[in-house]
Amino acid sequence: MGLEWDVTWGFLYLASFLVGLVLAAVTGLVPDLNSLARHRVVVASPDHHKPFLAKVGTRLAVGLIVFGVVGLLWVGGRVKEPRPTLELATVAGILATLGAAVLLRRTRRAPTHGTRATVVRDILPGGYGQVRIERDGLAVVMAAQSDENSLLAAGSEVEVVDSSRSVLTVRMSPKA
Repeated sequence: MGLEWDVTWGFLYLASFLVGLVLAAVTGLVPDLNSLARHRVVVASPDHHKPFLAKVGTRLAVGLIVFGVVGLLWVGGRVKEPRPTLELATVAGILATLGAAVLLRRTRRAPTHGTRATVVRDILPGGYGQVRIERDGLAVVMAAQSDENSLLAAGSEVEVVDSSRSVLTVRMSPKA
């Protein structure tokens, strides 16, 4: 039973770790963590991710990765019984999932009509670009399109006209 369970349980932990990594890549967790480390939040577009991936997927990815790593470390340490390793890995995975839910929680207030923003990527007529909105000491970068039929160059001051979708509609700021 010793070597058999090591291979079987080891495979389970490795598979959990790999599924967690894939889920982290698909949900955009890695860029989100990088942005958080730089104190800059890039808000993901909900049109590109299903609600499951946007909310649950990132937290679940962290839990699966931690479950897999803890399990692999304990199996590699040649623990004689599978149950304590499974219990420890499960508790670690659940705690990591809950911790991720707290750390990755974002209060995303949609920008309101008239909110000022700065164009960071040119917005071509009929096309899309990006704007940066300073909010609560963080720079939030969001996709945007113009409601005017002219180019909005990077660095331009704009104001939000519509924020009902994941892509903001903006126009040149009247004070610019």
